[in-house]
Amino acid sequence: MGLKWMAHKIPSSEVGVKINQWYTHICKFEVDQANDMKRLVEEDIHEMEEDQDLLLYYSLMDFRHQMMLQHLTPVHAGNESLQAVSFPKEIEEAEDEMTGLLGYYFHFFHGMYAFTQHRYIEAISYYKHAEHQLILVTDEIEKAEFYYKIAEVYYHMKQTYFSMHYAKKARDIYKKHQLYGKRSIQCDFVMAGNWIDVNQHQKALPYLEKALKVCEAMERKECTSYFKAMALNNLGTCHYSMGTYHTATVFFEQAISLYQKDQAATMIKSLFSLALTCFKLEDMERAIEAIKEGMNQASILGDEIYQLKFQFLQALYIETDSSEQLRSALLGLRNKKMFADLEELALDAANYYKERDMYKESSTFFEIVIEARTHIQKGDEMYENEA
Repeated sequence: MGLKWMAHKIPSSEVGVKINQWYTHICKFEVDQANDMKRLVEEDIHEMEEDQDLLLYYSLMDFRHQMMLQHLTPVHAGNESLQAVSFPKEIEEAEDEMTGLLGYYFHFFHGMYAFTQHRYIEAISYYKHAEHQLILVTDEIEKAEFYYKIAEVYYHMKQTYFSMHYAKKARDIYKKHQLYGKRSIQCDFVMAGNWIDVNQHQKALPYLEKALKVCEAMERKECTSYFKAMALNNLGTCHYSMGTYHTATVFFEQAISLYQKDQAATMIKSLFSLALTCFKLEDMERAIEAIKEGMNQASILGDEIYQLKFQFLQALYIETDSSEQLRSALLGLRNKKMFADLEELALDAANYYKERDMYKESSTFFEIVIEARTHIQKGDEMYENEA
């Protein structure tokens, strides 16, 4: 790794302790503390006794740090450092050397990376490998971190009961540790999202309303506006699912306002939801504005999934004679195995044409919905095939 060894060597065990402290700050979204600890580790590692396992551990943690920054740091068109995050080649090449806890972190972090790339089936495959090694993890918080992450990806794949099972396991642990309040809130978001997916809105709302109150009560150093924006966005999603569109737009607008303050990459989700909701309300001007802003963000981030989703909205609600563009967007989602998004958008198109008595077109999209649901229902079988 190009590290120069010095005459007076620091024991690798001391550096390992600092890397563990660094990881704790990462998990708690304490960016300033994580950056400070990263600098301390980098200073020590150049004077450390040779230990290849610890160097691999350092490389894994450095990658995990970059993922945290990519998730929370403002989006700027010229910010190449955020767009360049990818799984390090030196770690990929050392996979055979990754045994014990290193093997666990290799698969766990690789799964997290696949998740950020919307490669959910691949993410679950890596998480399942990590789960086999979870017995080596003695720290309760680290187990909670794993449970939360796998709950998150199962939620995005609409594997509702798997997701709720793991989210509850994570939440039960985080609730015992007050310093992990942000993770506890995120578990509530996952629980609420799953309740929304099964149309149990009255079970979802208490999780989201409580999370919003907790965020508002926390000092900024404990909970940035980013987490409050997440709570507002999820409340908007719940009200959209309930059909209370005007209320949903209020929450989405508030979330976008906070995301804009931090210029957070996750604002793109609220922009898409706002555009879709405004189309339902026939507020074409605001919908088109949200699409334009969202497509710009998708381009900056290189987010192909949201590029396809905004392309779909534009083709369905704005353009005329756009059946080919609609099919192209849905085919793109299908090729990327984004079956939950495929189901949601195809159903929207099917209902759109049905309301206009265009039954042939509606039937075509209902068939896509059925295909997507079939893939979702055999989800675990797909994950086994990918493993």
